[in-house]
Parts: sequence; structure tokens; C-alpha cells
Amino acid sequence: MYAFQLFSIINDEQQYYDEAEIYLIIPIMLVIAPIVYLIRIKIFEKFVYGIDIKKIEEELEKYDADDVEIDNKNK
Repeated sequence: MYAFQLFSIINDEQQYYDEAEIYLIIPIMLVIAPIVYLIRIKIFEKFVYGIDIKKIEEELEKYDADDVEIDNKNK
């Protein structure tokens, strides 16, 4: 985002600044913002909150397997 603004300031040929650049920034930010947010979530979960997603998934799979085993015994 800052690169477009910096380029428009350096480029002296433009008469108006920040008018058309926003239309170029929007598609780029639609891709970059979710990627950065997902990286931030993973970092916070692992290092700040101490949550390990892989361990949680393994525990859920264990519970699912136990439920299936109990259902098979009850039949």
C-alpha cells in the first residue's frame, strides 16, 4: 500500500495523487490481508496462548474413535 503512495509521490508526472491507485491496491490487499491474519493467528495460538492445533486435532480423533467403539459395543 505504501509502495503505491511512494511511487505516486516520486512520479512527478501525475497531476492527482491517490485517485486510481486505490483500485490497484484493493485486489492485492484482498489476497495479502487474509494471509497475514492467518499467520498472526497461528503465531498467537502457538506462542502466546500455548495452543497446539495438531494436539487438539489428535485428541478429537481419539474421541471420535472412542465414540465409534462404544457405538459398536452397544449394537
